Amino acid sequence: MPYAISLVLSYALKKLGKEAFDYELFKHPDDLNTYLDKGVPEMVCFSNYIWNSDLSYAIAERIKQHSPNTVIIFGGPNYPIVPKEQEAYLQAHPCVDLYVFRDGEIPFVEILGALIERNMDVAAIKAERKRLTSCHYIVENEFIAGPLAPVLQELDDIPSPYLTGMLDSFFDMNLVPLTQTTRGCPFKCTYCQDGHEYSNKVKRHSTKFISDELEYIASRTKAPHLQWADLNFGMYKQDIETCKTLARLREKYDWPHAVELNGKNQKERILEAARIIDGPELDGGAIVVTAAVQSTNTQVLSAVKRENISIEATIGVAKEGKSMNANSFSEVILCLPGDTVEAHFQSLDDLMDAGINVVRSHQFIMLDGSEAATEFDRELFEMSTRFRITPRTVAMYKLFGEEFSAPEIDEICVGNKTMSFDGYLECRKMNLTVEIFYNYGLFRELLGYIRHQGLSVPAFIRAVHTHVSTTQNPLSEVYEGFLRETHEIWESREEVVAFLKEPGVIKKYQDGELGNNEQMMYRALAIFNHMGDLHQTAFNLARQHLDDKGLLDEKASYYLAELEQYSLLRKQNILTTDQVNQRDFHFDFVAMDADLYELDPYDFHLEDGVTMKFFHNKKQKKTIRQYVDLYGLETYGLGNILGSQTTVNNFYRVIEAV
Repeated sequence: MPYAISLVLSYALKKLGKEAFDYELFKHPDDLNTYLDKGVPEMVCFSNYIWNSDLSYAIAERIKQHSPNTVIIFGGPNYPIVPKEQEAYLQAHPCVDLYVFRDGEIPFVEILGALIERNMDVAAIKAERKRLTSCHYIVENEFIAGPLAPVLQELDDIPSPYLTGMLDSFFDMNLVPLTQTTRGCPFKCTYCQDGHEYSNKVKRHSTKFISDELEYIASRTKAPHLQWADLNFGMYKQDIETCKTLARLREKYDWPHAVELNGKNQKERILEAARIIDGPELDGGAIVVTAAVQSTNTQVLSAVKRENISIEATIGVAKEGKSMNANSFSEVILCLPGDTVEAHFQSLDDLMDAGINVVRSHQFIMLDGSEAATEFDRELFEMSTRFRITPRTVAMYKLFGEEFSAPEIDEICVGNKTMSFDGYLECRKMNLTVEIFYNYGLFRELLGYIRHQGLSVPAFIRAVHTHVSTTQNPLSEVYEGFLRETHEIWESREEVVAFLKEPGVIKKYQDGELGNNEQMMYRALAIFNHMGDLHQTAFNLARQHLDDKGLLDEKASYYLAELEQYSLLRKQNILTTDQVNQRDFHFDFVAMDADLYELDPYDFHLEDGVTMKFFHNKKQKKTIRQYVDLYGLETYGLGNILGSQTTVNNFYRVIEAV
């Protein structure tokens, strides 16, 4: 939901009065374009993020061509932080009349007031060289930058766009609600747009404000989960009260189904928050405890100014979250300054060793607004970058009778002075292996047995990776397709634009032949099309791994054969909620589940056997239906279901002894 820009609007209405101006708020470009076809307003404002920057500017260009006097204002984090680079941005985007730098609420009120005083004549402001706070513009090739506006100290001064009804129409669009309890982050990570001094002091809403807003959302949303705009939810003492509100809402509305806790350096508080939300009166499984370490290598952490975050505490939170059935989630960024192939692999190993349930690797995107994207850092670390089309942003739009497309283009780092491009590709393949064979406990039962035998799970995953990525096997087409789409990158933005103009290219993107999130898409293809192959591969390699260590005897073979069938019946066709299966087993897998299968299976051997039924319960059916409604069943939608905040392992069928 368009929360951030609605905050700017809500604050302006409070300060200037509802009679000062009329407004319309938009999320989808087609809705805006339909509105503009009926008449162009005196001013159009755009939030500027990495996911909408090119589309927003393409619309702005057409507005300026059709109505030159309409004021175009941009604001948002996707903007350089160095004055020379800010000037270059504005020179390259001449249709942007004014750019609001940093937080937008206070500057926008001043800008709008100045425009109203001058009958909405932005040229008059520029002619005066008026230095409005946090406002940047170009006039006669001169870069004008006003002083930075003070940081808003009381977030409650911004009326909630939910409670005022401003966002009511967006609930009908089946969008995920977005909200924020705190603004700012005390950490200084250079790859992040909030790693600068301006954002280092944290401000927060009052407990009542947060409670009222969450209640309003819970009573109206159709989406299964909530998205935080907080950078560290769960690490502050006030977050405990928010978690009590969420626990109450889960009892009252059965919402949200997933809550992400993303605190750093506050292990006990995050665990307390998780216990409150997923308390004994509820049925558990809603918590996602995030440990976003980005790397466990000290050289990398120092290079990106993240060494002030305790890796041990961050990982410890996720490890202990297992005791309350919380999903632990950790993120690693590939190709950060100082990264190497072995450092990246070791980061993955460390997180798997810690028992983190989801270990996700991200591309290192050069974000405008971050220190890492400045020319200084690029030269310092000898970063090699390429350009790619952001997945699923190639669509056709129509404005003023003209059809156009405006795909977003990301710049990603694919090498530096410590990592080659070939090394980057090898790491990308390993990331896919971890996504398929490790994440969300797809083989939790098997990995539990490997741990019980005293063997290394990371070593086993590396052995799996070597097999699936270097030999011809049923999964070869998955890895070949993934690598092919990973190579969809170009040396410059201009090359991408030229490629998009080639005949038939746009249609290939629209049809899904090109431009997918390859990591999520090929994981989805593997899980939904090759679940049997995945089990056969993983269990055969496990038998080989155990045999190499002298641990594969007749009893182990018998157990693994039953375990393979048990695991497959829980997970095959996981979105098919009307499928019910029964089978006889000779181990009490239900009892073993409580200890993650890290036990001697023959302590749970059942001589006479037991019949087990595999099915989705009522709550699972409801949640799966909500996610399918939200994302759809196309390959890209399946990738979103597997890659979103949803706790996918809660989709695995439940078991009942018959």
